[in-house]
Amino acid sequence: MKWLYPGLGIKRWILAMLLSLILFLFSFTTIILGVKDITTLWKYKLEGFFYHLGGYVYVFSIISGIVSLIILVFAFIKTNQAIIRFLLPKEAEDAKIVNLMYNHRFLKRGPKLVVIGGGTGLSVLLRGLKKYTSNITAVVTVADDGGSSGRIRGEMGILPPGDIRNCLIALSESEPILEKVFQHRFKTGVGLEGHNLGNLFLAAFTEIMGFEQAVKEMAKVLAVRGKVLPVTLENIVLQAKLKDGGIVWGESNISKSRIPIEKISIIPSYAKPLEDTIQAIKEADAIILGPGSLYTSIIPNLLVTGIEEAIKKSKRPVYYVCNIMTQRGETENYTALDHVEAIYKHTSSRFIDYIVVNNKEITSRQKYLYILEDSVPVKIDKDKLAASKVKVLEGDLLAQSNQVRHDPDKLARIILTNLLKEHFRSRSFIDRILLERKLSLKSD
Repeated sequence: MKWLYPGLGIKRWILAMLLSLILFLFSFTTIILGVKDITTLWKYKLEGFFYHLGGYVYVFSIISGIVSLIILVFAFIKTNQAIIRFLLPKEAEDAKIVNLMYNHRFLKRGPKLVVIGGGTGLSVLLRGLKKYTSNITAVVTVADDGGSSGRIRGEMGILPPGDIRNCLIALSESEPILEKVFQHRFKTGVGLEGHNLGNLFLAAFTEIMGFEQAVKEMAKVLAVRGKVLPVTLENIVLQAKLKDGGIVWGESNISKSRIPIEKISIIPSYAKPLEDTIQAIKEADAIILGPGSLYTSIIPNLLVTGIEEAIKKSKRPVYYVCNIMTQRGETENYTALDHVEAIYKHTSSRFIDYIVVNNKEITSRQKYLYILEDSVPVKIDKDKLAASKVKVLEGDLLAQSNQVRHDPDKLARIILTNLLKEHFRSRSFIDRILLERKLSLKSD
């Protein structure tokens, strides 16, 4: 009976549906039974009415039946719109209901993707992928010890929330203003200056219910499309052995070092992943590494016990998204092959099937700005990559920006197009057609 409460805005449409249904049934029985049987059925109460209609009884019945059907469908649509506007007020204003339903259904049928990494690069990729599927599991590094995340980690003894927050926001379907608030960084205030509101929000949830559950609850608040998981719940610290034999501890200190990195490791070395992460890798249609800082955002995830083994056992295609530019303190003078070999140096198997690279030349202004940071475009050594049995997926992946960044949609499209053509055969015909149609619409 609560559907009849005042103020819901649907009583009129429910009443219209009932009346139109009655009219339709009356018209239907008139046509099927005929006038004689109908008047008998109604005990001759409508005999005069039908008498005056004469030979037009059936015409009247057909017209009234059609009209009642139109009213029934219209009232049904209005009832659904009233409900959806309550549940999704913003989306209902900006899009047709059928589009919302189609997108929701399409995304649920999309490929199952596991994306492993950290930093801003990972969140860029997630923004592109979420347009094509909601079956995304982002596995995020928790080794950050700088900035707001580092302060929270040091003062509260919890896992760094920064990269997790970025990924949650990247996959969010919430209002833009909510995203802006969660990304806000305080510029003043004793104890607050430099902190990010989203980090503090996640820290508060962590104190109440623990980090793993805090991430899940924040995902609900932000209406996240997919899942975001920390690679481990252990409070890990990065350790880098440098080419000169020196040792550097901490993600922020490693990035500041100018001596080339020989090898990276995590402490404790026995850190274990979440069961959800291993399960997601087992069920994945594809696994994507990067983009992001090679030694501090990507490789540390592969050092967590069980991650590499799960990737190797999955038998699914593995894509490595190579950074567009080299990074000071980590990958100076590295080619694309050097990035791949650095990953292999830290693992026991050679599991990368594809390397995704940008072949669009950056502007002279961008080159100048990045030279000041000792950063240059990563060289694509195709022949050497082919010899190492890594296939190259290349294209214009640049975003329209003064900074050299991947374009989210271009990056997602090049990966998913390849996945559709080469590895999506086992999925249903409908799934393949829907993904192909979505990709072609985006490319247009």
